[in-house]
Amino acid sequence: MKTEAFTQFLKEERLYRNLTKISKILSIGFLVIYLYLLFSSRYTASPLIVVFNYLAIFTGFSGLIRFKYFEVPSILLSVLELGNQSPFYHLSLEEKRYVWRKSGSEADLSEEPNPEWIIHTLRLHDRFPWKRIGKVYLGFYLFVICISVYYLASVYFETGFQN
Repeated sequence: MKTEAFTQFLKEERLYRNLTKISKILSIGFLVIYLYLLFSSRYTASPLIVVFNYLAIFTGFSGLIRFKYFEVPSILLSVLELGNQSPFYHLSLEEKRYVWRKSGSEADLSEEPNPEWIIHTLRLHDRFPWKRIGKVYLGFYLFVICISVYYLASVYFETGFQN
């Protein structure tokens, strides 16, 4: 039987997979538009090429932030703050092992791991606050996307992308 904490973990994993798919689609889309503008004879001197190039690079860089955000599951990060009261300790042994494998640690999970061992093995004290960094980055990324879309729309309505 799945516990509520394990269900939350599975939702987090689905979110990571969906964000990865969306990021790949966006990156490929920006790349296709960039290549079209680059090799189209009318657009070779257009600043639109630069905008789409930067959007493709920026979206590709987002993969690094996304990976670090989801690198250690939230349910394991809660061990640092809550200790034995963490939802991780309410999981069944098989669910614990599944979550542990997703953490990327090569050490095997013991039958009853204590919080200090988990914190030491995953080096949770040395970890940057990637959850906070990821949320700030997402806000910045959405801001850049909105500004870029506004710029592209204004150029299109003014000139129709003509040089």
